[in-house]
Amino acid sequence: MMSDYKMIPCAHYDYLELACMHGYRLDIELQDGSLCQARAITTQTHADKTEWLVVEHQTGQQTLRLDSIIAITPTDPHASFGRVIIASQ
Repeated sequence: MMSDYKMIPCAHYDYLELACMHGYRLDIELQDGSLCQARAITTQTHADKTEWLVVEHQTGQQTLRLDSIIAITPTDPHASFGRVIIASQ
């Protein structure tokens, strides 16, 4: 697990909020090289000031720390945005 949290730009956070509001299914590229396919549920801020994306996939819900996300791509054909780079590698 990463220790020092790096906040993402507010403009990128807005795309995550949009994805949650619309319940978009996303392809989520992670820092560890893995790909997660899931539906965006909500975002969370924890007491330690880390920010998280809650997603739901076939095996249940999962939380992803925002600075572990490289990019999101909505798979919904009517999504209001395309691939967004969230955090640099």
